[in-house]
Amino acid sequence: MENIGGNAIIIKEININFVRKVLKSKGQGTKQEIAKETGLSFVTVGTALQYLLSQNEIFETKLAQSSGGRPAQQYSYNFDYAYRLILYIYEAENKTYIHSSVINLSGSSIDENDIEIDIVDLHIFEEIISKLINKYPLIKVISFGHHGVELNGEIILSEYKLLEGVDFIDHFSSLYNLPVILENDVHAAVLGFSKRRELQSDESLIYLYFPEKYHPSAGIMINGTLIKGKTNYAGEIANIPLGIQWNSELYESSEKTCEAISKLIVSICSILNPHTFIINSNFLDKYKISTINQICKESLPQNIAPKMYLSENFMKDYKSGLIMRALAQLEPNISLTKKKNSFE
Repeated sequence: MENIGGNAIIIKEININFVRKVLKSKGQGTKQEIAKETGLSFVTVGTALQYLLSQNEIFETKLAQSSGGRPAQQYSYNFDYAYRLILYIYEAENKTYIHSSVINLSGSSIDENDIEIDIVDLHIFEEIISKLINKYPLIKVISFGHHGVELNGEIILSEYKLLEGVDFIDHFSSLYNLPVILENDVHAAVLGFSKRRELQSDESLIYLYFPEKYHPSAGIMINGTLIKGKTNYAGEIANIPLGIQWNSELYESSEKTCEAISKLIVSICSILNPHTFIINSNFLDKYKISTINQICKESLPQNIAPKMYLSENFMKDYKSGLIMRALAQLEPNISLTKKKNSFE
């Protein structure tokens, strides 16, 4: 018989997590239903349920309908057991805003706000976060979205110069004693898009984002895995030496814009050969995407050209990805592992 690594405390945590996941996915269930779903004994399920009840992570609901025997107690997951705070900066109509969302464990927003700001610095974030934590003390994770590059929690490249050189993760985790996530906007967007569309795990996807005010960037997902590179620099496509100046002057010409984006896509295809490109920009439409697609087909060998779609809503994809990252942050990640005998 193969040995399994893990002690009694770890095994208890694993069993609790099995029960937790069933109630999260189904919303509610009886002890019998949970035991059938997890393969755990009634006694083990009962112990896990009592622990989760003591933590207010689940609660008892009405008795299940009986077909003749004693009605069984039903249990429901408490999706308001903990909250996650999402914050990101965005531009609209030449104004700068910080969006904040407090979300519960089902991913539903319970508080949303957009604040217009003049200066992007640490102080404005602290002001917003402190108010929300005082209002919602069950906030357990803070998740920031940003347009730039971070390394080990420090923003090393940003369109907002007052944030460069700031160690966001260390600063805010120390200030609020909470886990902190910092994620690039397009990295989050490709995660959010793949989740919303339920893409296959072996599908490769490139998400191209062309903001009017800033340089374009990309989110890269290969075989279901987000690719950030050695120092999170992967996706900074504006620096690919194609002789293209990505600016408003280029975007004023539909012909030049389609040619430039086609050239970029052909270059990426020659290296990564993805299944699909998702393209987002205010100055593109379905006709231009069709033109870009045709140029790429003519520039690439047969059957190499990827599928190509216009993104419905970048902010929706962006926020969805940030919510995914925030919800996953405190998700227990415990599993049994096979342990080899010492003589093997």
